[in-house]
Amino acid sequence: MKKVSVFVLILVLVLVSANLFAQGTREEAAASGKMKVAMVLKTLSSEYWKRVVAGAEEAAAKFDVELIKLGPPSEDAVEQQINMVQDVLTSNPAALVFSPSQPPTAVNVLMSAKSKGIPVILVDTPMPDTFTDFVTFIGTENYTAGKLGAEAMIKVLGKGKRAVIIEGAPGNPSTTQRADGALEAFTAAGYQIISRQPGYSDRERAYTTMQNILQANKSVDAVFCSNDEMALGALRALEQAGVKALVMGTDGNKGALESILAGGLFGSVAQKPEMMGYMGVEYAIKVAKGEKIDKRIDSGVDIITKENAKAALESQN
Repeated sequence: MKKVSVFVLILVLVLVSANLFAQGTREEAAASGKMKVAMVLKTLSSEYWKRVVAGAEEAAAKFDVELIKLGPPSEDAVEQQINMVQDVLTSNPAALVFSPSQPPTAVNVLMSAKSKGIPVILVDTPMPDTFTDFVTFIGTENYTAGKLGAEAMIKVLGKGKRAVIIEGAPGNPSTTQRADGALEAFTAAGYQIISRQPGYSDRERAYTTMQNILQANKSVDAVFCSNDEMALGALRALEQAGVKALVMGTDGNKGALESILAGGLFGSVAQKPEMMGYMGVEYAIKVAKGEKIDKRIDSGVDIITKENAKAALESQN
């Protein structure tokens, strides 16, 4: 009986020692491992968001951190995006870089990040003004971007024309604010707004939206779209209907720049997605290290037309 007790005691001591060794090994591994930064975007499938990722990857390589990149298949997959954030928070990253598809739906998950002590860096899309539990927002002043895009067309067309505005998914503040800015510029110039409809940030859906608008009214002079994919879809519908109108996109993506040079799109309000991605990771690292940063950081825009599209395209190659 005593032999059994001694054996059990030895076994327990061995197991405890093994557990302590394993725990020490894990702690040493964690101490010597790379900082982990999580990034959850609206999608990873479109050119714009791939450019954000490219900037983030450049920063991750430069600062030698592990970058977790997640995003649903499309920008309107709101619930799926929230689930991705919930899942990635369980891995306890040093910081979360996040672009909410529909900000009001993200409040609870960001409160969860706060409870875990995980700082949040917003890129491209801010949270509602009443929500302040994040470290900083890095992105475009979207209202100004839309206004500048519309004003560029007004400068060429003159006042008192007819315009269409195609925005993103309802509830997406970035694309809505761009459309609001364009609306202000068109209204100030005496334009008739023929239609303002969602194109869900998708080329094919914007193509269908523009087709439907043209069935009711083909008298269109200017079309402002809240991203380049929608602009390219709207352009195709206009060309098929034989309607000549200036089309302005937003983002400054490669496909849009090529279309501008080919005489398709009139222009694009070029955001700086690579800069957003890079700064998102850079500032996530700073915050994780306890540094203080500004609450809002403007990444800037450029108005791209045929005059400067070649240089803009070359900068992306």
